[in-house]
Amino acid sequence: MTTRDIVMLAAVINGLGIVLLVSGIGEYLKKHAWLNIQHYWAYTPLTIFQLLTHLLLWWSLLGVMSSVQYFNFLSYLYLLTGPILLYLGTRLIIPEINDKSINLYKAYYAFRKTFYSIMAAFWLWVIFVWPVFGYPFPPTVPLFIVWLLISMVLRFTDNPKAHAVLVTANLVVFAVFIAIFAMQVGEVARSIVE
Repeated sequence: MTTRDIVMLAAVINGLGIVLLVSGIGEYLKKHAWLNIQHYWAYTPLTIFQLLTHLLLWWSLLGVMSSVQYFNFLSYLYLLTGPILLYLGTRLIIPEINDKSINLYKAYYAFRKTFYSIMAAFWLWVIFVWPVFGYPFPPTVPLFIVWLLISMVLRFTDNPKAHAVLVTANLVVFAVFIAIFAMQVGEVARSIVE
Protein backbone atom coordinates (compact mmCIF):
# COMPACT_ATOMS: atom_id res chain seq x y z
CA MET A 1 0.00 0.00 0.00
CA THR A 2 1.39 3.39 -0.98
CA THR A 3 1.28 6.69 0.89
CA ARG A 4 -1.14 7.92 -1.76
CA ASP A 5 -3.57 5.11 -0.88
CA ILE A 6 -3.29 5.91 2.82
CA VAL A 7 -3.84 9.65 2.38
CA MET A 8 -6.77 9.07 0.02
CA LEU A 9 -9.34 8.65 2.83
CA ALA A 10 -8.29 12.00 4.31
CA ALA A 11 -8.73 13.55 0.87
CA VAL A 12 -12.16 11.93 0.50
CA ILE A 13 -13.33 13.27 3.88
CA ASN A 14 -12.06 16.70 2.91
CA GLY A 15 -13.82 16.36 -0.45
CA LEU A 16 -17.08 15.62 1.37
CA GLY A 17 -16.73 18.95 3.14
CA ILE A 18 -16.26 20.72 -0.19
CA VAL A 19 -19.31 18.95 -1.64
CA LEU A 20 -21.34 19.82 1.47
CA LEU A 21 -20.40 23.49 1.22
CA VAL A 22 -20.94 23.79 -2.53
CA SER A 23 -24.26 21.91 -2.39
CA GLY A 24 -25.39 24.15 0.49
CA ILE A 25 -24.60 27.23 -1.59
CA GLY A 26 -26.39 25.63 -4.56
CA GLU A 27 -29.46 24.95 -2.40
CA TYR A 28 -29.43 28.56 -1.26
CA LEU A 29 -29.23 29.81 -4.86
CA LYS A 30 -31.98 27.44 -5.96
CA LYS A 31 -34.39 28.62 -3.25
CA HIS A 32 -33.19 32.22 -3.08
CA ALA A 33 -36.15 33.66 -5.02
CA TRP A 34 -38.80 32.55 -2.52
CA LEU A 35 -36.77 32.63 0.69
CA ASN A 36 -36.94 35.50 3.11
CA ILE A 37 -33.25 35.78 3.95
CA GLN A 38 -31.97 38.06 6.65
CA HIS A 39 -28.32 38.36 5.70
CA TYR A 40 -25.42 38.78 8.06
CA TRP A 41 -22.51 40.09 6.07
CA ALA A 42 -19.86 38.30 8.19
CA TYR A 43 -21.44 35.01 7.16
CA THR A 44 -20.31 35.46 3.54
CA PRO A 45 -16.55 35.84 4.22
CA LEU A 46 -16.81 32.96 6.71
CA THR A 47 -18.29 30.71 4.01
CA ILE A 48 -15.63 31.78 1.51
CA PHE A 49 -12.89 31.18 4.07
CA GLN A 50 -14.26 27.73 4.89
CA LEU A 51 -14.25 26.76 1.22
CA LEU A 52 -10.71 28.11 0.77
CA THR A 53 -9.56 26.22 3.86
CA HIS A 54 -10.93 22.98 2.41
CA LEU A 55 -9.14 23.68 -0.87
CA LEU A 56 -5.90 24.52 0.94
CA LEU A 57 -6.14 21.30 2.95
CA TRP A 58 -6.59 19.34 -0.27
CA TRP A 59 -3.59 21.14 -1.77
CA SER A 60 -1.56 20.39 1.35
CA LEU A 61 -2.54 16.72 1.40
CA LEU A 62 -0.87 16.45 -2.00
CA GLY A 63 2.34 17.61 -0.30
CA VAL A 64 1.89 15.02 2.46
CA MET A 65 1.43 12.29 -0.16
CA SER A 66 4.69 13.21 -1.84
CA SER A 67 6.72 13.58 1.37
CA VAL A 68 5.65 11.20 4.13
CA GLN A 69 7.12 7.76 3.67
CA TYR A 70 5.97 6.01 6.84
CA PHE A 71 2.59 5.69 8.52
CA ASN A 72 1.53 3.75 11.55
CA PHE A 73 -2.05 3.45 12.73
CA LEU A 74 -1.78 6.32 15.24
CA SER A 75 -0.26 8.71 12.71
CA TYR A 76 -2.99 7.65 10.26
CA LEU A 77 -5.67 8.46 12.86
CA TYR A 78 -4.01 11.81 13.42
CA LEU A 79 -4.01 12.48 9.68
CA LEU A 80 -7.76 11.76 9.49
CA THR A 81 -8.55 14.03 12.44
CA GLY A 82 -7.94 17.28 10.52
CA PRO A 83 -10.30 16.62 7.60
CA ILE A 84 -12.93 15.31 10.03
CA LEU A 85 -12.73 18.49 12.12
CA LEU A 86 -12.96 20.68 9.03
CA TYR A 87 -15.95 18.69 7.75
CA LEU A 88 -17.73 19.03 11.11
CA GLY A 89 -17.13 22.78 11.09
CA THR A 90 -18.51 23.01 7.57
CA ARG A 91 -21.57 20.99 8.55
CA LEU A 92 -22.31 23.50 11.29
CA ILE A 93 -22.26 26.58 9.07
CA ILE A 94 -24.67 25.28 6.42
CA PRO A 95 -28.11 26.49 7.52
CA GLU A 96 -31.08 24.18 7.30
CA ILE A 97 -33.60 25.50 4.80
CA ASN A 98 -36.86 24.21 6.26
CA ASP A 99 -38.94 27.36 6.36
CA LYS A 100 -39.44 30.23 4.02
CA SER A 101 -37.03 32.34 6.03
CA ILE A 102 -33.46 32.19 7.28
CA ASN A 103 -31.87 34.60 9.70
CA LEU A 104 -28.13 34.22 9.07
CA TYR A 105 -27.28 36.52 11.98
CA LYS A 106 -29.11 34.23 14.43
CA ALA A 107 -27.73 31.14 12.72
CA TYR A 108 -24.16 32.47 12.94
CA TYR A 109 -24.37 33.24 16.63
CA ALA A 110 -26.09 29.91 17.30
CA PHE A 111 -23.20 27.87 15.84
CA ARG A 112 -20.41 30.31 16.74
CA LYS A 113 -19.07 28.69 19.93
CA THR A 114 -19.09 25.14 18.62
CA PHE A 115 -17.78 26.11 15.19
CA TYR A 116 -14.85 28.16 16.45
CA SER A 117 -14.01 25.51 19.06
CA ILE A 118 -13.78 22.97 16.24
CA MET A 119 -11.74 25.38 14.13
CA ALA A 120 -9.35 26.03 17.03
CA ALA A 121 -8.86 22.26 17.33
CA PHE A 122 -8.34 22.10 13.55
CA TRP A 123 -5.62 24.78 13.65
CA LEU A 124 -3.89 22.94 16.52
CA TRP A 125 -4.00 19.81 14.38
CA VAL A 126 -2.48 21.73 11.45
CA ILE A 127 0.33 23.11 13.63
CA PHE A 128 1.39 19.63 14.76
CA VAL A 129 0.75 17.57 11.62
CA TRP A 130 4.35 17.62 10.36
CA PRO A 131 5.98 16.89 13.74
CA VAL A 132 3.66 13.89 14.13
CA PHE A 133 5.25 12.46 10.99
CA GLY A 134 8.77 13.10 12.29
CA TYR A 135 9.48 16.38 10.53
CA PRO A 136 10.17 19.81 12.03
CA PHE A 137 7.49 22.46 12.37
CA PRO A 138 6.86 24.07 8.99
CA PRO A 139 7.63 27.75 8.29
CA THR A 140 3.86 28.27 8.02
CA VAL A 141 3.30 27.84 11.78
CA PRO A 142 3.14 31.59 12.56
CA LEU A 143 0.18 31.99 10.19
CA PHE A 144 -1.49 28.89 11.64
CA ILE A 145 -1.07 30.41 15.10
CA VAL A 146 -2.75 33.60 13.86
CA TRP A 147 -5.70 31.52 12.62
CA LEU A 148 -5.78 29.64 15.93
CA LEU A 149 -5.86 32.92 17.86
CA ILE A 150 -8.58 34.33 15.60
CA SER A 151 -10.67 31.21 16.17
CA MET A 152 -10.16 31.44 19.94
CA VAL A 153 -11.18 35.10 20.06
CA LEU A 154 -14.23 34.47 17.89
CA ARG A 155 -15.18 31.52 20.08
CA PHE A 156 -15.11 33.59 23.27
CA THR A 157 -16.55 36.91 22.12
CA ASP A 158 -19.99 37.66 20.77
CA ASN A 159 -19.07 41.23 19.82
CA PRO A 160 -20.35 41.74 16.23
CA LYS A 161 -17.57 44.25 15.45
CA ALA A 162 -14.90 41.77 16.52
CA HIS A 163 -16.52 39.12 14.33
CA ALA A 164 -16.72 41.48 11.37
CA VAL A 165 -13.03 42.38 11.64
CA LEU A 166 -11.67 38.93 12.44
CA VAL A 167 -13.72 36.94 9.93
CA THR A 168 -12.39 39.32 7.28
CA ALA A 169 -8.87 39.05 8.75
CA ASN A 170 -9.02 35.29 8.09
CA LEU A 171 -9.20 36.05 4.36
CA VAL A 172 -6.31 38.51 4.56
CA VAL A 173 -4.15 35.93 6.35
CA PHE A 174 -5.20 33.39 3.70
CA ALA A 175 -4.02 35.71 0.92
CA VAL A 176 -0.67 36.18 2.71
CA PHE A 177 -0.36 32.41 3.19
CA ILE A 178 -0.95 31.71 -0.49
CA ALA A 179 1.39 34.48 -1.62
CA ILE A 180 4.25 33.29 0.58
CA PHE A 181 3.89 29.52 0.88
CA ALA A 182 1.42 27.72 -1.30
CA MET A 183 1.75 28.77 -4.91
CA GLN A 184 3.33 25.44 -5.91
CA VAL A 185 1.96 22.06 -4.88
CA GLY A 186 4.11 20.51 -2.18
CA GLU A 187 6.12 23.70 -1.68
CA VAL A 188 5.84 23.63 2.11
CA ALA A 189 6.48 19.88 2.20
CA ARG A 190 9.65 20.28 0.14
CA SER A 191 10.92 22.99 2.48
CA ILE A 192 10.39 20.70 5.47
CA VAL A 193 11.80 17.50 3.97
CA GLU A 194 14.90 19.04 2.38
